[in-house]
Amino acid sequence: MFLLFFLTWLLLSGGISVHTCLWGLAVSALITWFCRRVLQYDWKILGGNPVRLWALARYFAHLVAEMLKAGFVVMKVIYTRPKQITPKLIWFQTPLKAERHRAMLGDSITLTAGTITVRSEGDRMLVHTLDAPLAEGIEDSTFQQRLQEMEAALWSK
Repeated sequence: MFLLFFLTWLLLSGGISVHTCLWGLAVSALITWFCRRVLQYDWKILGGNPVRLWALARYFAHLVAEMLKAGFVVMKVIYTRPKQITPKLIWFQTPLKAERHRAMLGDSITLTAGTITVRSEGDRMLVHTLDAPLAEGIEDSTFQQRLQEMEAALWSK
């Protein structure tokens, strides 16, 4: 966590000098201490097993690919200007057990263009789509399938 904060400091500082690095080390140490002691963050995922890290890397690669595909679909909707755009709200139930996986599913849906997770209540989610065809298959999306596999294989133990 400290290294992540320090690298972020260097990226945002705009240049590397001894002065910048010393301040970055001090601020990063202070933020790391605050996150661990006060907010009780524990970044076990970075110290986790390679199988878990590989599964997360594959999930995020899939997320980026889906974001790009959805971006092209939304660009097509915008530039072709169909006569009838029908926004849609859809409730669906997710079989995901862990709250963190349901949060990842909601965030993944929101990050793909044309869809927004409006509400999450337990195992139910409300999603708004820009156009009705974007709502097709959202109940059993690839995000949900991948998260179910990760949950069954890695986190159920």
